[in-house]
Amino acid sequence: MELRVGDILLQPTDCWSCSLIEAEEESIYSHIGIVLQVQPEVMVAESLGKVRLVSLAEFNRKTEKGQKLGILRFSNSAAADYLEQNADQLMNLFKTEFENLSYDHEFLWNNLDENGLEKLYCSEMVGKLLQAFMGMESPIKRMHFSKNPEEWSRFFKGNVPVGKWGNSPADFEKSEKFHLEGEL
Repeated sequence: MELRVGDILLQPTDCWSCSLIEAEEESIYSHIGIVLQVQPEVMVAESLGKVRLVSLAEFNRKTEKGQKLGILRFSNSAAADYLEQNADQLMNLFKTEFENLSYDHEFLWNNLDENGLEKLYCSEMVGKLLQAFMGMESPIKRMHFSKNPEEWSRFFKGNVPVGKWGNSPADFEKSEKFHLEGEL
């Protein structure tokens, strides 16, 4: 499977909070990244620990054993072509505006760190990068955290952001703006 700049990688991962996300969203995917470079090496932007650029091999190491990455591509071929044709500008935007921002453990859509810089969780970063680059509205919804409420309360230390705006990898998976191109 040949990846293109702008492809979104959906990842099933094996961790406690990952299983909460997957159950909540009724999806096997709990992490997401976006391909920003394909040559000489495939590089993926992700938010895990912090917003960063990693090789495809490093990104894929977190994939749950026995599972595969899902590859989403824009359903609108002009949008997919635009990302590929403007790969350098997309990478520049990522490096100047997104790289090294803090990870958002609170899963809040608009959340700032102590320096007034935005904190981003994985699917929020992908959505906001695409929005900043091409004006695409991010798939967002009011988050419910209704499955496993006791575990979510433990995760959020009693302050569950029920009803706050947000998204998840599954919102990209279910969006009509994208189609599943394949698996890797």
